[in-house]
Amino acid sequence: MTEKETKKQNKKYKGAVIGLSIATGVLAMGTIGFGIAYGVVQNDANEYGTRLENIYQKNFYDLVDSVNNSEIKLSKILNSSTSSYQKKLLTEVSRNATEAEVSISSLPLSQEDINENVRMVNQMSGYTSTLADKLAKGGSLTSAEKDTLQDIYDNILSLKSQLNKFARKIQGGYNILHNSMDIESGDFSTQMSQLHDVDIEYPTMIYDGPFSDSVTNVAIKGLKGDRVTKEKASEVINAKFKNVVNLDYEGETKGRFDTFNFRLKNTDEEMLYVQVSQIGGHILTVSGTGKSGNGSSLQEEDAEKLALEFAKANGIENPEVVWKDTIAADAYFNIAPIQGGVVLYPDLVKVKIDLDSGTVVGYDATTYFTNHVSRSLGAFSVSLDTVRGKVPNQLTIVSERRVLAPLDYNREVLCYEFECINSEDTYYIYVNANTGDEENILKVIKTDDGSKLL
Repeated sequence: MTEKETKKQNKKYKGAVIGLSIATGVLAMGTIGFGIAYGVVQNDANEYGTRLENIYQKNFYDLVDSVNNSEIKLSKILNSSTSSYQKKLLTEVSRNATEAEVSISSLPLSQEDINENVRMVNQMSGYTSTLADKLAKGGSLTSAEKDTLQDIYDNILSLKSQLNKFARKIQGGYNILHNSMDIESGDFSTQMSQLHDVDIEYPTMIYDGPFSDSVTNVAIKGLKGDRVTKEKASEVINAKFKNVVNLDYEGETKGRFDTFNFRLKNTDEEMLYVQVSQIGGHILTVSGTGKSGNGSSLQEEDAEKLALEFAKANGIENPEVVWKDTIAADAYFNIAPIQGGVVLYPDLVKVKIDLDSGTVVGYDATTYFTNHVSRSLGAFSVSLDTVRGKVPNQLTIVSERRVLAPLDYNREVLCYEFECINSEDTYYIYVNANTGDEENILKVIKTDDGSKLL
């Protein structure tokens, strides 16, 4: 249906509603039935409009996610030097573009804008899929192909900025449904038409569709010990939290982990929800909120000591902080065990400390107790000097360390980790210590909620 036909249909719909209202008024004039009937019609219409707006907003935010994911992965490709890793990311970008196409087609846009935007993401999906297929057959990216990918990245970066601005408008009350039906301005379609302002020269191509990576369920390997009672579980909590005022039993959970669940109140008036494993009596998770004080009494280094002490007390072997961030009055720490100087990333533990009270208000050791076992790590057969040369010249290495990295298909691979900077961006590059191949790249994304690795 064209935009003109859509507007014409909307006018007919409005006319039909007006006619229905007049007819109802004539039949029910002088009775209270008119008011009731009109109210029911209005309520039904409002409810339908709300549901439709929610659907449109979901489709829009799905589009935002697809574009954001594409931008991050294209950035990694442009800073990668290994064909196998480039192939993996190109396949994922192609899939993200296909997801974006579905989201665009489900928004209330004019047919012209739908066609233009779908054409844009379809070209991106096809091109990246073609390059992935080429690399899978042993080829490599040419300079011209890298230039085209740079153009795509620049375009996606612009789209990301536009979409995120539009997302803030929606958060401020902008109504997609209302503005898509605005006959005078066609405001929503006009705004979204900016998505295809930039055109890219794509080569002629024939390509296969994208494919999905398989997902493997992981068995629990690290949870050991005898089964404990709920009384023993409460003793564990009282021993780990020194300022408990009330500890109420909230029941048990049966699932991947069987747990006893408690609600804790401490002397700082903080409320925490704590789960203790029925096997071994380990604290698995803690969640809650800290004090609402005006200032922080702890420094980040003091909070780091508390986080490590809490991890050690809860059975985490040889813990070391491998990532930290502070947001407002809370400090966040990712802690991993160290074996033979190697960071065991698959066994990560997360800790959140309230800087006003020094209380552990967030803790998650489920990954640790899922994966942690004593491993036979083997040797780093490729030297650090050799793999260091694989880091692209445009990146400056800030730090290096030896790690066991969790990768796709449930693989655990010995890698060298390089923390690198490029202009204002920070990347973590992981190079296989036995093959010298690039395995993964993580980019630091700074948000209002702190820094994240994607």
